[in-house]
Amino acid sequence: MSRLSPYQPRHAALNPGPGQEHSVLTRRARLPGGTSSARSRSVPTNGRDGGRDTGDEIIDERSVGVLPYENAVHESVAENQLGGIEEHTKDGALGHDNPRHEHDGKFKVETLPGVPAMLQNHQDSDYTLSEERSRRRMDSDRVSETDTIVPRRNLSVLDVAALIFNKMVGTGIFTTPGSVLFYTKSKPISLILWATGGVFTSIFIIAYLEFGSALPFNGGELIYLDEVYPYPELLATIMFSGFFLVLGNSYGNSITFAKQVILASDSNYKSTTELDNRLIRFVAIVILSAVCLLHYFSNKFGLFLNKLFALFKIVLLFTVFVAGVKSASKEGSGLNDFTQSHGASGSANGLAAMVLIFYAYQGWENANYVAGEIRAPTRTLKIGAFLAVGLVTILYILVTLAYYLACDYETITNTQSDLGVAILFAPRAFGSSLGLKVCIALSALGNLIAVTFTSSKVKQAIAVQRILPFWKFFSKDIDTPKGALALHWVSSVILILACPTTADGYGFAVGLFTYGHIIIGTIVTLGLYRLPRRMRQQWPGWQPEIITNKWVFRLLPIIFGGGNLIVIIWGAKPRTPGTTPRYWWPIIFFFIMAASFIYWGIMMITQVETTIENKKGEKRTIGNLIGFEVRIYNETDDGVPQAMQEAMVQSRLDGSRRRVGYKFTGVFEKIRIWSRNTKDVLGNLLF
Repeated sequence: MSRLSPYQPRHAALNPGPGQEHSVLTRRARLPGGTSSARSRSVPTNGRDGGRDTGDEIIDERSVGVLPYENAVHESVAENQLGGIEEHTKDGALGHDNPRHEHDGKFKVETLPGVPAMLQNHQDSDYTLSEERSRRRMDSDRVSETDTIVPRRNLSVLDVAALIFNKMVGTGIFTTPGSVLFYTKSKPISLILWATGGVFTSIFIIAYLEFGSALPFNGGELIYLDEVYPYPELLATIMFSGFFLVLGNSYGNSITFAKQVILASDSNYKSTTELDNRLIRFVAIVILSAVCLLHYFSNKFGLFLNKLFALFKIVLLFTVFVAGVKSASKEGSGLNDFTQSHGASGSANGLAAMVLIFYAYQGWENANYVAGEIRAPTRTLKIGAFLAVGLVTILYILVTLAYYLACDYETITNTQSDLGVAILFAPRAFGSSLGLKVCIALSALGNLIAVTFTSSKVKQAIAVQRILPFWKFFSKDIDTPKGALALHWVSSVILILACPTTADGYGFAVGLFTYGHIIIGTIVTLGLYRLPRRMRQQWPGWQPEIITNKWVFRLLPIIFGGGNLIVIIWGAKPRTPGTTPRYWWPIIFFFIMAASFIYWGIMMITQVETTIENKKGEKRTIGNLIGFEVRIYNETDDGVPQAMQEAMVQSRLDGSRRRVGYKFTGVFEKIRIWSRNTKDVLGNLLF
């Protein structure tokens, strides 16, 4: 088998031999002069030298775009900017490109073996856009989303904004402002730091928007890392997969929801240490199961609730602000000491406060995980992301101001209770804390719904590459990731049962994922320097769509990396006696990375050839000798087995560009048969 180096331009393999039609499908599009991909998922085109147009109409995955390269557009583009479009349904065979010919300014599709009868019936006629418009919309109404190979692009600006907003606004804003004030000793300085956090978050998200525009596929960092760090092969994919499978779960919000519900049920609780850990875990598992079942049976209803909870949180935070302002006129309010300094605060304490603020702003990358389902991803992702981050920044500042106006310094920085500043603020602003406890629980629930939706999509994107045991089970189904939801539920329940439920234990477990994700985010952003070269290997005229200024493009990774470096170094320093040392964060993170590296190493070792030859005189690999062979198939490979060709077509649609194949003999074959039977039993029960 001949395979191109990951550094070799992908278009070097675009001239197929006989029977190799599958190999000509590429990850996004075809070079000038070549045939457009039959189901190209994304084409980077804008007005600048083949760049992207950011219209807002979708052409779903079942459509065939027969457009010249210079007029190629992203899958979701404005119809009035297209020339002519031919479309076929899911019934056709995958893997064939349709030769195009110009005819009077329009395009005509020639039939190929396996092309649907609908196209064959019209092969001699030209379609106008207006004719296709009505038929495509009628077809999209009739055809179920589960009939498509990859999820259809149906997420709007509101969906994107709600996914980001719900993940960013969980419970941090109800607890963190007190700790920030404790470090800064000054309310005005604290407010300035909260505004600074919003500005930095807006800068950080620009880098991810550029990646989301260039690579609009489900998986987020899974796809980005593989694109900019393609060598050693599969290493970046498995390293990120190991991190996300272990730590990318819903432990934190499930525990928070459980605590707030129990606190609301009995007003006599003065601290979370008084709560029964068994009851906390039970309620957490119940709510986690309910959310997973919600997405399992109705993804659309889950997305509706995602938007509903985002609206609820906006109203909640604004209500807290209004109540805080009104409470400022009461006796003993925080207005009396608002401008006072409550002791010296050095630069170390200021950095500690910024670390907490950065944690509170985490979640801005959430929509990138489902970029493959966003309409007109460049435009929609950009508007939705800035809308969400802008709202969060404004509301965070207003809510923090409300706390500081309503309560004095001693109340806000009270270290005798771990209930959080919002619960201490509620009696003064509302007369009781019961309602706010319920609202905080609902806020955690909104976060849980958003995170479960996107995390299951990432785990499905990992599973479809076939690098996991039981990959077929975990990759079901496309629009409703049932297998990935089961995996997400299992990993979350394990942490709920294993991790402590105390305030310190909760903070440590939640911070562990955030800490690791900051490291990964930094590596991704440094990859911006490599992204243009990688994209231009296939599209010489490609230009960044989001970061159009070259100096900003060069400085952004440095700013992003510098800000994250502060969190990485300072966040791991133990500061509070009696709590779990935070230096365990990098230790555990790198332990997970080491385990992932070993997993990758085992897969690679099985492909190493030995001096032993088989009966045909061919050298046997280590995998062949032990009965466990691993074969990696890439989009640029020649001679992909027939059994893998449909899988390779799908790999180009989901952005992974590869599939892993296995061959078992001996004891491994027996294990495979047992696992297959087990999988079939579970599949029949769950699906």
